[in-house]
Amino acid sequence: MVDSSNEIPSYFTNRIKAAQEQQLTELDLSVPYTANDNEKLDRIPDAVFELTQLEKLNLRGNRLSELPESLSNFANLTELYLSRNQLTKLPEFLGDLSNLNRLDLGLNQLTKLPEFLSNLSNLNRLDLGVNQLTKLPEFLGDLSNLTQLDLRYNQLTKLPEFLGNLSNLTQLD
Repeated sequence: MVDSSNEIPSYFTNRIKAAQEQQLTELDLSVPYTANDNEKLDRIPDAVFELTQLEKLNLRGNRLSELPESLSNFANLTELYLSRNQLTKLPEFLGDLSNLNRLDLGLNQLTKLPEFLSNLSNLNRLDLGVNQLTKLPEFLGDLSNLTQLDLRYNQLTKLPEFLGNLSNLTQLD
């Protein structure tokens, strides 16, 4: 069922309302693989940005092609799941989410990683699998807290030596 006033399926509005009322720190707005396009978000509802207490935001499986700057207001965010969307580039303000320890960007259409991701020094899990990356920027070797890095199914022909700097890395896919 879709809320005709703003084209947001009631599934999402109900979850957002519950997060507001209960002051939840986690919000799951993901959709399953089997969802139809009309059951997916093509933008993040404005009401989400009022939930400044969020620590975990799951937007997997939607149709997001860009991220609004309002996302930078989530100073407490430690986990952000954006896999299975339609992102082709990442906005600069994403580098301001300094508390992130998990960032899932898998299954998008990213062709390069911007330098500002180097600001995410608390990252321990980074999923970049199933994108269109042809090379990796050197700053990845400086993300010393990374324990898991997923690079599967990109267009990489070899792994750069600087990944050897990641002394805490326990899983590389």
